[in-house]
Amino acid sequence: MRVVPRAASGSPPESLIQDAELSRLPADRRLRKPAQFIAVTSDPHALRAHRRWLAIAGRVSPGAGTTAPVRFGFTAARRHARRAVDRNTVKRVLREASRQRIDDLDAAAANRAVDIVLRLKAAAPQKQARGAWKAALRIEAESLLAELTERLQRGGERR
Repeated sequence: MRVVPRAASGSPPESLIQDAELSRLPADRRLRKPAQFIAVTSDPHALRAHRRWLAIAGRVSPGAGTTAPVRFGFTAARRHARRAVDRNTVKRVLREASRQRIDDLDAAAANRAVDIVLRLKAAAPQKQARGAWKAALRIEAESLLAELTERLQRGGERR
């Protein structure tokens, strides 16, 4: 039996990550319950934006003294990504982009609690374009999070 080597992972190995605390998105930074997701997505005053593949909703509430000023939720519906590996890929890319922007968002929150939901809003492409799709997801996620950061810094007004 011939063994084929595994493909390289897109994430750096744990040994290369210098700060173990930043290697994962902490549990207190995650939206866990369906009611939390519904509260963010159904809020008529939520900050919203979207791109080709992704949409973001951010709910701002007074929250001085909260342990985690910014919490994230990620969704990838089966109707948009049929394969579990694609849904997991989307969520992994979104978690990594969020982890990179967490300090900026914390600073922009300024004594407010912000719940953010990032969701896949368009169908995943066929197998041939997976690498380009992942790169596009990452760019869109970073763009949406940067836009939300700017809007929080301006005071959270809606467009």
